[in-house]
This record gives sequence, C-alpha cells and structure tokens, in this order.
Amino acid sequence: MNHLPLLNEGELTLLVSYSLSSGEEISEAVVNAFLAANIDVFDEPTQLADWVNPEVFEAIQWNSDRPVYLSTRIWDHQVVITAEQVRIYTSTELYT
Repeated sequence: MNHLPLLNEGELTLLVSYSLSSGEEISEAVVNAFLAANIDVFDEPTQLADWVNPEVFEAIQWNSDRPVYLSTRIWDHQVVITAEQVRIYTSTELYT
C-alpha cells in the first residue's frame, strides 16, 4: 500500500490565512484567499476547476464531529482548507 507523506504545515511558509465569512462557499473563499495573498487568479491561465473539482468542496462534511481538512495544490501553491479557513503557502516543492 502506498502512503503519501503527511503534510507538516510547520515546514511551509504561510502566505495568507483567510477566514471564511458566514455563508461563503468554499470555492469562493479559495479565490478570495488568493486575492488576499495578492495573487490575481483572474490573470492565471487556469481556473480553480483545473486544479480541483469544486464539487469536492460540497461533498465534504465540513461540520462533522471530527476535524476535517483538505490539502491540495492550487495555482502552484499548497492550500489547506478547513470549515473555517483557507491557508495558502508559498509555492515550493513539498516532496523531495
């Protein structure tokens, strides 16, 4: 069985920690977090859906009894998403 390395956020450099507002959709929050990090995603050659299927955000049970997070690469940055925050890290290689 293949195991992916665990993400250690302490080894990454945080660009922005964006708090979701009440009723804000996760996909909207991801875009807003990048804008808060001064990364104009509207100038990027790709869209959010090219990096992650936005339906995944809706399928996750964010308010479960257990802590839930999604860690993925979006616009060449490591992104960690929880029910309350979107954290974006500098664009460095995670796995050497």
